[in-house]
Amino acid sequence: MNETREKVKTGIDSAAESAKAATDRGASTIQSVKNAAGSVAEGVEGFAQEAKDRVQHFAHEASDRVQHFAEDSYDQAGEKLSTMGKDVTALVRNYPLQALLVGFGVGMLLGRVSRA
Repeated sequence: MNETREKVKTGIDSAAESAKAATDRGASTIQSVKNAAGSVAEGVEGFAQEAKDRVQHFAHEASDRVQHFAEDSYDQAGEKLSTMGKDVTALVRNYPLQALLVGFGVGMLLGRVSRA
């Protein structure tokens, strides 16, 4: 009977040691997973920051381009309107009677259109 007790005790001790070893391996694996997750999180954070910086840089460049385009367009439109005004003034000076008749005709057409 003592021999059976010793075998049972040895079996229990062996099972306990195996369970402790498995628990230690599990804890080690969990720590490894935590470390890997932390590394992945840092990598994702770095990637997100880099993407944010690139988008901000692109938006700033696009804003500058649009502003320069608008300024150039405004300047060109001003120049063309100034040139057109000078051309119309020259036509009226060269052909005053014809300009008066054209103005009268345009006024009559606008008057008829506005009544309808």
